[in-house]
Amino acid sequence: MAVQVPALQPFFPYTPDYMEWHDWTGNMIIHYGQENIMMTTEENWREGAQNMARMAVFGSYPVPDPTLYENWQDWAKEFSLIINGRSY
Repeated sequence: MAVQVPALQPFFPYTPDYMEWHDWTGNMIIHYGQENIMMTTEENWREGAQNMARMAVFGSYPVPDPTLYENWQDWAKEFSLIINGRSY
């Protein structure tokens, strides 16, 4: 009997530490360019984050709601942790 293993998503190696919003979003485009990633200004980060949260590639992950976060860095850290898993 063959074991069915779901395909692994590419690891997203970037954390928002020491980055600006456009840098972090640019890295998302590099790794998930097949998806329709919306470019927004940092002032409108929640709109871009909500767009990322709805992408089909992340449909099986409990992506956090950006409206619950004060800043994009906290949301992006949680987002990265969820899609990558813990590294320890």
